[in-house]
Amino acid sequence: MSRGPNDPGRRDRIVAAAGDLMGRDGLHTITHRAVAAHAGVPLGSTTYYFRDLDDLLLAAVDVALEQSRGRIAAWDAALPPDAPAERVCRSLAEMTVGYLTEHTARTVLDYELYAAGLRREPLRARSAEWIGLLRTALRGRFDPLTADALTAAVDGFTLQALLARGTPTVEECEGLLRRVVAG
Repeated sequence: MSRGPNDPGRRDRIVAAAGDLMGRDGLHTITHRAVAAHAGVPLGSTTYYFRDLDDLLLAAVDVALEQSRGRIAAWDAALPPDAPAERVCRSLAEMTVGYLTEHTARTVLDYELYAAGLRREPLRARSAEWIGLLRTALRGRFDPLTADALTAAVDGFTLQALLARGTPTVEECEGLLRRVVAG
């Protein structure tokens, strides 16, 4: 692995290290020093590529956002364009509970980064974009109000399940989503 001033992968390793640390220890533990140590780069490299922690967090959010974009696009593409509402609700419930049970640490990190936009202005636009990923996919299948309500229901269900630390079921989530669609 190439290192030094001509190390083209250094910036990406720093961003990946920040994501690893945030996923393991939480957003509040991120410092330039901790990220540099985890990435195996000199401390000066983090400040060379990222002028402050918000800049580094923005890069980490961009990576997480891109991954979320891919997951939602794959979910949407797996459903037929004319899938009935019941099938969409079931599939959305399976995806949501899958994130909660199989990718819990990642989902916690996603919500930490998502909520960071509440206090950190530079992250606010990315957080809003994050909300829009699922909403946009659902607006291709439902009227705007129903799509927005489903998005809010998924966010609420996910956050409550993370806080409860229980094991949510697909049936619980699907029941909520079907109720939203029924109006």
